Amino acid sequence: MRHLLCFVVLALGVCASAGGQTVEVSILRAWARMSKTPLGSSSPSSPDDHDTTFRNGYSNGLRLTWNPHRYFGYELGYLQTHVTLRAKIQASKSAPKETYDRKVTLHQAFFDFLVYWMPKNERWRPYVVMGAQAQQSPNPHDIPDWTGTATRNYGFHYGMGLKLKLFSHAELRLDGRDSWTGKPYDLSFVDMTQAGGYVRQQEASVGIGFTF
Repeated sequence: MRHLLCFVVLALGVCASAGGQTVEVSILRAWARMSKTPLGSSSPSSPDDHDTTFRNGYSNGLRLTWNPHRYFGYELGYLQTHVTLRAKIQASKSAPKETYDRKVTLHQAFFDFLVYWMPKNERWRPYVVMGAQAQQSPNPHDIPDWTGTATRNYGFHYGMGLKLKLFSHAELRLDGRDSWTGKPYDLSFVDMTQAGGYVRQQEASVGIGFTF
């Protein structure tokens, strides 16, 4: 919640400085499909790179868009993505490998560049989007022998969307995005070639925007 309040304050500051330029503020709800990319292991015995993975979840967020031109714009955004972290841990060779599912909230901030297919003030405006992002991944709670640490990772994304004007100062917004972010938690890997790389997140969202 603290992250969201900070973003709202920043958004209001940008709106105030934008003057007569077109500004949009939109709230959204998204479905997040997480890849099962291996995140490493916390097992002190018989570790496997696939011991830790993400499971699908959902996002809530806020976007602030500034459209200085008829055909392009810039955007700041913040998402809280609620997913399940699955960790398999074997405490000793004589013990069975236990599976733990814990809910975690990923805090994601991003900056985007939008290119529209239709000019300003049209009723419908399809667009493409690309940008960079940062993600804060908090540690899960109450997993025995967990060795991961909270991390901040960076990545990029691209996608498409549609803005449909509902009335004078409101619009419906549909987005689809494909995001790639560095692996979190700094866990151990058996195969060190798996240690780097990205976690993929595919997102479909619906939102309501307010224009000024």
